[in-house]
Order: sequence, then C-alpha cells, then structure tokens
Amino acid sequence: MIRELDLLQAGCIHVIEHNDQTINFAAQELVRYLEAITDCGIALKSAEQYDQREKGLWIGLPCDFPHSPFLVDEQEEYDDALWIDVSGGQGIISGVNPRSVLFSVYRFLNELGCRWVRPGADGEYLPKADIGSFTVRVYEHASYRYRGICIEGAVSLEHVTDMIDWMTKIGFNSYFIQFREAYFFFERWYNHLNNPLKLPSGDFNVEVARAYVALAKQEIQKRGMIYQAVGHGWTCAPFGIVGLSWEKWGDEVDPETSQFFALVNGKRELWQGIPINTDLCYSNSEARSKMIEEIVLYASLHPEVDLLHVWLSDGFNNQCECEQCVLMSPSDLYVRLMNELDEGLTALGIETRIVFLIYHELLWPPEYEKFINPDRFVMQFAPITRSYRQSFSTIEGVSDVPPFFRNKVDLPQTVEGNVSFLKAWQSRFKGDSFDFDYHFMWAHQRDPGYVHISRMVYEDIRHLHQIGLNGFVSCQVQRAFFPNGLGMTVMARTLWNKELSFREMAEDYYASAYGEDGPLCLKYAEELSELYFDLNLEKETDRNEVDRKSCFQNIYSLIRQFECVIEKNIHHANPCHAVSWRHLGIHAEIWTEMTRGLELLDRGEVEQALCIWEGVKTMVWKNEENCHRVFDVYNFVGVFDEIFSVKAL
Repeated sequence: MIRELDLLQAGCIHVIEHNDQTINFAAQELVRYLEAITDCGIALKSAEQYDQREKGLWIGLPCDFPHSPFLVDEQEEYDDALWIDVSGGQGIISGVNPRSVLFSVYRFLNELGCRWVRPGADGEYLPKADIGSFTVRVYEHASYRYRGICIEGAVSLEHVTDMIDWMTKIGFNSYFIQFREAYFFFERWYNHLNNPLKLPSGDFNVEVARAYVALAKQEIQKRGMIYQAVGHGWTCAPFGIVGLSWEKWGDEVDPETSQFFALVNGKRELWQGIPINTDLCYSNSEARSKMIEEIVLYASLHPEVDLLHVWLSDGFNNQCECEQCVLMSPSDLYVRLMNELDEGLTALGIETRIVFLIYHELLWPPEYEKFINPDRFVMQFAPITRSYRQSFSTIEGVSDVPPFFRNKVDLPQTVEGNVSFLKAWQSRFKGDSFDFDYHFMWAHQRDPGYVHISRMVYEDIRHLHQIGLNGFVSCQVQRAFFPNGLGMTVMARTLWNKELSFREMAEDYYASAYGEDGPLCLKYAEELSELYFDLNLEKETDRNEVDRKSCFQNIYSLIRQFECVIEKNIHHANPCHAVSWRHLGIHAEIWTEMTRGLELLDRGEVEQALCIWEGVKTMVWKNEENCHRVFDVYNFVGVFDEIFSVKAL
C-alpha cells in the first residue's frame, strides 16, 4: 500500500513518454529497486513533457529538460553519458541516449548503496535507504565507447540472460554473440561436456540454440545495448558447409566447392578438416563474391545487428599459395574484400557497420590496399597469443613488425610484440577501434585469488587510450565469478571511468560481496593471488628465481588459516553475503586439493599428481550444481587437463 507521506517525500516517478522500451524499462527498474530498499510503494506516471511543479523523480532524455548539460549534436551514437541531478528525493535522472538513461538509473541506485556483485538475484546487495535524505549529482561521460562481453565457455540460456541483465547494472554497453546461433557454447552446457556425472540433454539441437539466441537478443534490445554478431563461419557458410564450432566436418566436400579453398601444400581442402579454420583463395573474385553475397544477405535479414563481425578463418599458416594470392599479403586481400563488401552493402542502403579483425596473419598490415570508406569499419585488435603477466601499462616502446613469410609466421608472445602490429595497422587505418582480449578465457583459471588478473585488466583498460584504442570487448567465459566478480566489476567500472583507483574498487567490492569481514577476505585473495603468480602456471619458471616448495607450503597455510573466517560467515544473515561465503568455501576446498596436485606435478611425481587431478575433477563435477552460476566447470577442466597432460608428457 502506498502511503501518502512516502509519495509526498520521494515516491513518485515520472517517465517522459518516448515510446522507447529501454526508457520504460529504466523507469520500471527504478520503481522495483526503490520499493525494495525503502519498503514502501512507488507510483510510476507517464508524462508528455517535463513539469518542474510536479514533485518526484523525472526520467527522460536531454531534450526533455530545459537545462540539460548535454550537447546532443556532438554525441556519437555508441557513446554513453549520464546526468543525475537529485536533491531530497526530487530531481532528474537522464542520459544521452535510452541506454544511458538506464545506466543513470543504476548509477543513482549505486549512489544509494545498491551493489550487484554477480549476475542473478542472489548477487544483489540492497541496503535499506531513505531516498528523501539523499542528494545525488553526477554528470559523466564514459571513458571508452566500446564496453562489452563476448559469449564463450559453456552456457545455458539463463547464464546468458543473467549476464546481460547484470552487465548494464555496472556499465557495460555491448554484447557479442559469436557464430550465427552460438550453438557450441550452449551445447557444452546442455550436453554437459567435461562433466561425465551428468547426462546430456536429449532435446538440444541447432534450432533450440537459435531460439535461445533470439531470446538473448530480446534482452539486449530491451536494454538498448550495442548488439555485435557472428565473426566465425563466413569462409564456409557461402558453400553450404555449416560451421557451428571448431569440430571437423564429417561429410565429403564437392570439388566444385573445394576449388575456392586456399591452396596449401599443393592441396585445396578443409584445413585440418575444420571448416571455420579454413581460408579461401581470396584472389579468386568468385570466392570473394560468394562470401560477400552471404554477408550482405545476412545483414539484410538482420538489421538489428549494430556491429557485424566479418572474420576470415580461425587457423593460421594456412594462407593460399596459388600464383595470384602470393602476389599480395593476406591483409591486402582482406581489405580488398572489405571494400567490395562495403560496395555491396551501400548498393542496398544497408548501414550496418562492419568489424574487421587483426589477428594471426592479419596482424601484418596491408602494403597496398586502403579502405575506401573507413567510416563503415571498426578495427578489432585481438592479441590472443599475449601474456597476461604483463599489461599495456608496461610498454615503453615497440619494435618494427618482423617480415611476413607466408605460412611460416611466428605469432608474437609478448604484449609489446602484439602492440607493434597494432601500431603498424594504425598507420594505415585511422578509423574506430577496440581491444578484443581474453583475460577471463583461460588466464583467470590460473589465478585462484583473481586479484592479479583483475589488476591486469585494470591496467590494460586504463592504458587503452595510450595505444589508440577506444574500448574493450572481453572474449571470455560468462561465469567468471569464482570465487567472486572482482575482475568483472573492475573491468566494467574502469571502462566507464579509467581514473578510478583499483584499491578503492576492490575494497568497495569486497565489502559489498562479503560484508564486515570483506577486508579480511580481500587480504586473503591478494595473498593467494600473489603466491600463484610466483608459481606461474602460464609457463615454466626458472626454479632458481622462486622457492617453489615454500610457495606451496604458504598456500596450504593461508587456506587453512582462513577456513575459520569462512566458517564464521557461511551462514551470514545477509543472503547476498551468505552466498558469497559459500562459494568461497567450495573454492577453498577445490584449491587445497589443486595445490596438492600441482605440487606433486612440480616435483615430477606425475602419477600421483594425475590421481589428485582426477579427484579434483570429480569434486568440481559434484559441486557444479552448487556453483554453476559463477563457475564454468567445462572451462576449468579444459585448462587444467592441458596443464597436467603437458607436464606429464
């Protein structure tokens, strides 16, 4: 029941009608959360225009308010900015576009003390508040234009939609669904790959995956997010070969089709049998035309896509060696393809922007070809072979790009080496661009404390502008919140404001996720992260540099001493905090055993190490039901299967 006193003080929200689902959703979210934190009803009213005589909170676009600080004509469509001017529960919540209005609502709630420490209802920390006593004044532009997540790992529909819902609450503005139907990511979950204790779903198929993508798109559109799509598959789909994943093609390929494949080692065939890893003969105008027709058709059928990724194969050292292709670099042929694609889209009046990828052989910039219409394109820098023990902040200078030798390339391993290719491309392409990076694809699994990898992503994002990039899209598992979401929160908040302090963000996050013992938990995570950084699971370390035996012993001691803090909080009165501590308890059990297995492996006691690892896998499989919302077991098992198998050889 709405009390008159509540309405008089703060309880009325006016939304200026724009017939826009994102603005309406923003107003509904504000009502929902204010009712939760104030324990009183909130009235929601629609208005045709702003009337300062009407008390309450007003939600709308800058054009709705006479004293807006925005210069809307100067705003690029993908840029975000928010404006909050509230005193005593009365005032304006606005943003430069509908998506930014939603950001402003969540920012207002954040200023009232609300936090979202992980996706899902159990990740909401909602304090009690009297909004009538708050004054909130914020006017900010996001530091970077592109702030997104790309689907990877193993996912259910709920995992994806929970992630999309969570993203806008902390400032992400874009979601990227790879492939046309994201089939393989859903299949990993529904068929329980890497978990033999669960039976596969009997009714999952490509049509179901497409239905899930359609539902995910609805959630993206409801929030006004930038929708990015496809990437993989353009080199096989035009020829009737379905590229759903990185698996081999089981059928015969017609010679009429294989004539368009790259000639490698005297053969035109699927590269290692995998369609999406196969490049084409890009000097062949018919091959390019077929590819362009497919892309144009897709763009015409999917006008909802804001950024359409057009990538070549996912393999390398597999470029065509025919007498025409060898006359040009892969990037020259790629830019020629992009220009022809632009021409085809323009002829049909299709304005979809195209993301092109610098990756593998395409790291080497073109020598001759230039983009005719650079405004159509966004450059994506994907340094997949880089180290995550060094950030962009450490770069003092870059070397020249090494010479290109067709099908004999060595991909750069260092951050500097990768950035040298970016700089070379930037001398030829002056358009928009962003970093497409992989901090939470594999590296986070090797950092059980999550603090080191969180600091790496923080430093990388803070320095994106210094290397000429206007954002960051994280290609990663969706469930990267185990033991917690520090890294994901730091990623989002730093993309919004690159001047924020890492320490302050970490302290705020741990207090929000764990409550009064948050500082103790942060100290524990920092120490665990530092010890594993010293052990270096990324590569072999010089054993003279680190006392590895002491490292392992210190890890055991650290976890053992912290168990009493976990036990004290495992039944915390706050439901959000209680779930955080339960996850941390499971995490401590797993990493006690993981450390034993890794120590045995380090000592060369391979058989015993593999036995421990098998026990750990059984443990995570059994615990998956308890922590699947935050922990990608498929990815975890894959990362450490490789570590144990490589060292066991």
